[in-house]
Amino acid sequence: MSGRSSTRDLLARLGLLAPCVGLLAASCSSEAKKPEADPTKVVELTSTLLRNTPAIAGVPECQPEELRTGARLTFRTVLQLAEREVPSTPPYAEWINPPTLDAPAARVLVDAAASPTARRQAAAELLAAPGYRVYRVDSVDVPLAIEVKELKRGIVSARAIKYDARGAAVCMTVFNVRNSKEKSEWAMAKSNRARVDPTIAQTLRDELSEQMLLMADWIALTPEEQARAE
Repeated sequence: MSGRSSTRDLLARLGLLAPCVGLLAASCSSEAKKPEADPTKVVELTSTLLRNTPAIAGVPECQPEELRTGARLTFRTVLQLAEREVPSTPPYAEWINPPTLDAPAARVLVDAAASPTARRQAAAELLAAPGYRVYRVDSVDVPLAIEVKELKRGIVSARAIKYDARGAAVCMTVFNVRNSKEKSEWAMAKSNRARVDPTIAQTLRDELSEQMLLMADWIALTPEEQARAE
């Protein structure tokens, strides 16, 4: 008996291996096939999310626990999944809609190099989510980060919108993202020329990307959890 078969038998005896069922019962040597779905269903889903985007105060404030479940999506990715044009303005830029904020399945679906099988599997995974958390950037007022010579710290205004599995908006939390005081002061001190140094702008954008990721987790904490984390 091979080592792999012995390991499988041991896991089965310990109850750590799910039994094979149905037509695959005769052979447990291959991995179970992942579910697949038509990617066009994701186009329909994300189009529904866009149609159901609520106005500010159009839905209740989210409770922290409501922002802990569901597939995460940046608004930029929602547009891509819905096969809509992504504007070239700062609120839709990749750096403030960091791909790492998106659910892995969504990243597969927007990857032009993904295989048809990978896309169908990713579609099935995304469609099976219990809900969706969409992070929409409403305004980007960080001049130095976009290479505009205005010496101020600035702020990014955004909102997290929770949708149920059918795409209906459930609640929303408004939040802000800023560069750290230290990084902002450094950038302003270095910006003593007529044009903003692109490397300075990139440094600020990189920090804002990180802050967006951190804030997405922060707003999902209760006040007590936030106090313990500080």
